[in-house]
Amino acid sequence: MKSHRIVLLSVAWVCAILISNSFISPALAGAHAAKGTVLITGSNRGIGLELARAYAEKGWTVIATARKPDKADDLKAIAAANDNVRIEQLDVTDPEMIEALADKLKDQPIDVLLNNAAVLGEPADQIFGNFDYDLMNLVLAVNVEGPLRLSEAFVEHVAKSDQKKIVAITSTQGSIQLVRNGTLTFYNTSKAALNMSMRVLSKDLAARGITVALVSPGAVDTDMMNLALSGANTSMPLLTPQQSAEAVIDAIDNYTFEMTGSFMSHRKTEIPW
Repeated sequence: MKSHRIVLLSVAWVCAILISNSFISPALAGAHAAKGTVLITGSNRGIGLELARAYAEKGWTVIATARKPDKADDLKAIAAANDNVRIEQLDVTDPEMIEALADKLKDQPIDVLLNNAAVLGEPADQIFGNFDYDLMNLVLAVNVEGPLRLSEAFVEHVAKSDQKKIVAITSTQGSIQLVRNGTLTFYNTSKAALNMSMRVLSKDLAARGITVALVSPGAVDTDMMNLALSGANTSMPLLTPQQSAEAVIDAIDNYTFEMTGSFMSHRKTEIPW
């Protein structure tokens, strides 16, 4: 197995390499939905961290998960400042850990199950002719299998909530129509598979009144974005994690049951598949 660097993403930031971004002010966003409970995976950094912060400041009950909570200093600071935030350990590739958390929270309705955790993987190991298939298995396990496992484990929690939403943070890198040459073969493939799996899930859960949302968060100024763009002859306006988190929350708030399974941008516009 090759040695490679695994990059844990809070969001699928590469989505906007194909779509330009604009600043989205919270003051200009639409009215937010009623407060509820949100469970966010991958809350220790980047947009996941800012999603936890923003939801907490809006008065939501926030269940913020991380693989290594003891090292999530920024997340612990948010929890210390907000008594409506609780931190839980969760590795989305660990079925037993997922089931244990679902059982621990069995009496807790979850209005928004926010599947945010994802893996990018070393770009050099995703180039044709140099594929690292162990890395591919990991990327698919985290980015596709993880959200499906979470959805199965927590579907009853979502079903007994008021808002009944399962959300997957995705990327336009998973759009077959918009694909172009690049080095992120495994990541792009995983996001296309995530989009399809959530689209199918939206059909399966429609009879229960559960909305399944696919939301792309825009291109965000993070270390991971810099890694992905390293060596690329391109530039684009980038959102801060805070701006993206506000936009994502607004998009989720405005994502109705009639839209279930649709692939939407952070600006609430539909993205081609």
